[in-house]
Amino acid sequence: MANISKITMNKIFLSFFLTIFISQILFGQEYSVYKSKIDTSFVSSHLGYEKKISILLPDDWQNNNEKKYPLIIVFDRQNIRSHNQIINTIDYLTASEQMPRSIIISIESDNSRRINEAKSPISSESGKAHLNEKYLFNEIINLAESKFKASQFRVLIGHSWYGHFTTSMFTKNIDNLSAVIALDPFFKQKNISLIDSISTLNNLEIKHTKYFRYSIGKDYPEDYRAIENAKNENTNSKIDIKGSYFPRAFHNAVPGLGIGEALYDIFEYWSIQQYTFFNPSNKSVDVFTELKNNIINHYGNNLNFSLGVLNGKAWGFYNEEEYLKAITVWNELMNQYPSFSEAYLYIIDAQQQIKLDTSKTKIKFKQSLQLSQYYSQEEKKELLSELK
Repeated sequence: MANISKITMNKIFLSFFLTIFISQILFGQEYSVYKSKIDTSFVSSHLGYEKKISILLPDDWQNNNEKKYPLIIVFDRQNIRSHNQIINTIDYLTASEQMPRSIIISIESDNSRRINEAKSPISSESGKAHLNEKYLFNEIINLAESKFKASQFRVLIGHSWYGHFTTSMFTKNIDNLSAVIALDPFFKQKNISLIDSISTLNNLEIKHTKYFRYSIGKDYPEDYRAIENAKNENTNSKIDIKGSYFPRAFHNAVPGLGIGEALYDIFEYWSIQQYTFFNPSNKSVDVFTELKNNIINHYGNNLNFSLGVLNGKAWGFYNEEEYLKAITVWNELMNQYPSFSEAYLYIIDAQQQIKLDTSKTKIKFKQSLQLSQYYSQEEKKELLSELK
């Protein structure tokens, strides 16, 4: 889709060290778009015990700019197979331009405490869902926003008991969430019916679309029928409820079966907007602002177009000798991806084609490259050698 240089394809993202709460920094599985992984833990002031988390950052993240990213929170990190499938799917869809780069926080639960963390005190005296809710919003989300520049676009992903918990969070905190993906959840506890709670959202007045996605397997056919009825009876155009049913799928297979479609659905509108801009039939640069406003009005938050779409569209204009349009798109790319310094080289090339002064752009390139953590030192030297 995009004419990205060899340097970009082979880049090595430079890691950084978090100064608080760090127990260790580990680099594990290779991803296409997500490069820097932080494994850490801290004692929750609400739950009263230590919780382990992982923070996965996109390849263009760095702490010396103001760029913000959507936040995805994945529960049950300890279930390695399903957790890795979810993370790999996010990485795959991001690399395929189907969803924006995000900050991903995975939360581990000790199996001896997991059920109580998701269980309401209304259902059981041992239930700590109300404390877990405070842990989620006051500690995890606060950490993501204050230390990692997470935006207020927030997605929760939970399986089984945590599918129940995330569904509960959707009904109780819908103003503070953008989407929930519940993988093989159940919707009832003693004294609690989440189906009833979802139905009450029909009367809620909200400005922006909220997504609830569910995938259910062979263990919960009654829950599937119940949520399908709630979906069919939903009359609130801002509450987007949709799910899938795998009647022969075992409980632990459902996350792998359902996660891709759920993520695709949530970001489909975003994808449509950016493809409208990227489409070769689009010859306008001005439509970009309209499409970005569409995204903000729909989701209630800004979601940046993908790097590949912006770079590819700029090269499309360049190849059509529409050099001013190409320069405009590359400048927008630099606004959204300030660490992608080589775009300034492309701008210089386009400026030279129409005999524009390049001196200011060369200064911006050098300043950007000096601050960028997107490239290795060798790659920086190679980029500097290309400056003409």
